[in-house]
Amino acid sequence: MAEWDEVSHAKENNRRELLFKGKDIAERIALKGLDVRIFTLSPLNFLEISDAGLAELPSEIGNLSHLLNLTLRGNKLVMLPDSIGKLTRLQFLDASRNAIENVPDSLGSIASIHTLDLSQNKLSVIPENFSNLSNLAYLNFSRNNLTDLDVMLRGDLHHLSEVFASHNQIESISSGVGNLESLRSLDMSENKLQEFPASLSRCPKLKELILIENPVKDRRLKKLIQQTRGTKPILEYIAVHGTKEEHSAPAKSSKKGKRKKKSSQSKDEEAELISQVIEVMTFRNSSEPMEVKACKSVVFVRPYITCCVVRNLDLSSGNHFKQFITAQTKLHDGPLCAKRTTATIATHDLKRIKGPLTYEGKAPHSIEVTPLGKTKMVTAEALMKQLNQEADELRKELKRNTVSGIHKYLSLLAHQELYPCLLDAAGHVISLPPITNADISKISRSTTDILIEVTSSEDLGSCKKVLQALLTKMLELNLGSKGTSDEGAGAESTEEDKDNKLVVEQVRVINEDGELRVVYPSKTDLNDLPGVTVIRQ
Repeated sequence: MAEWDEVSHAKENNRRELLFKGKDIAERIALKGLDVRIFTLSPLNFLEISDAGLAELPSEIGNLSHLLNLTLRGNKLVMLPDSIGKLTRLQFLDASRNAIENVPDSLGSIASIHTLDLSQNKLSVIPENFSNLSNLAYLNFSRNNLTDLDVMLRGDLHHLSEVFASHNQIESISSGVGNLESLRSLDMSENKLQEFPASLSRCPKLKELILIENPVKDRRLKKLIQQTRGTKPILEYIAVHGTKEEHSAPAKSSKKGKRKKKSSQSKDEEAELISQVIEVMTFRNSSEPMEVKACKSVVFVRPYITCCVVRNLDLSSGNHFKQFITAQTKLHDGPLCAKRTTATIATHDLKRIKGPLTYEGKAPHSIEVTPLGKTKMVTAEALMKQLNQEADELRKELKRNTVSGIHKYLSLLAHQELYPCLLDAAGHVISLPPITNADISKISRSTTDILIEVTSSEDLGSCKKVLQALLTKMLELNLGSKGTSDEGAGAESTEEDKDNKLVVEQVRVINEDGELRVVYPSKTDLNDLPGVTVIRQ
């Protein structure tokens, strides 16, 4: 029989908490099994056995009559013993990330439980008596095989505040959900829900409602959900168009005026849904994630860089390409970039570069670059010498001290021992901020996917402001792809139903130790843009 020092120590010192977690514990359990003396320590009020490969929880668990907190996260459990129902004081149970297929009815008799996490298991049924968990406030059944959650949502659990049930097979929500007066957060995303009860709108404290990735029948409601405009408009729509209880059929109106008003209101609601959309794809979900390593060598030159990827652009139509270039020029000359002294924009054809990228400071003579619009590779030292010479000649020719174009930015690198540059995975210099991009990664009318790079000598906030301004301008210019209409819309779908959409992918910037410096756009970016809906994937 296994005897662990921690258990002996707990017994000798009348300990009330025990924590077993990780690889060392897993090896002990695999070799000799769990030390069952744990279940003789009746004073225990906290027990955690996590990420330990535990395949069976002994029935003696019921002996721990003073237990308040039980955590069994990340094991190999396929069931919980009936004796768990003897833990009449238990308040917190976390058995997530196991392989549990069934939970005993006895668990439903523990009225003291306020937190129950059974996420990432194989549950298909919830015992009927779980409706007796009268003090339950937090419930997590995400990533199971449940087909309904009616036992928990029919209105018996008056303290229930947070419910997470995403990634299941749930087909309906009980109309009793409207009786959950404490419900603040409900996540039913990625299920099989086609419609929602109107009573859902009666939850007085509901502030967060997540319903994305469900096969919703109502096109307008589906669009509202996808555009994540917040919970309030979704609940208002469900209140009017959600399924009603049989006994509460809507009364017929004899006034034609009201009917006309309702029809007009519906058109207004539909028009409101047509907007500019930025769809943000996270770094983790991207099929080709882009990462930039920022080296210490740029700290004293131009230390800040922020990037993002934009896909499915339309630069070939009309004047789109010219308008995009003009937009960048105006931003460079405007107050945000302050003639590139605060920030500099560079755009690259994503198909012409290979990540990951490296942002570093190098000696001018060691940087080789083919400047934008040129065919010959030169060193940065030679390029700067040539540009300064051209600037002097222009001043003499024009008989004035000021110059235009690229020449007006030369002073920004004057007297610098190192120049900042961005290199691709092959070691090619694709950017020499704030002077020029490389011709190797230049964009054209046929470009559809781009990397936007913004560097700054001042702060990350400046980079983010410039990126946001450029993305907003791209929407205004209709450079994004047209969003396709919802499935099932059929012939009724028109061009007006489609949104002007930018598909933006996050880019991570890390330091030389692999630590995250910035990711853009993050959850705190692109918020509260007038007339723009942000969908985060």
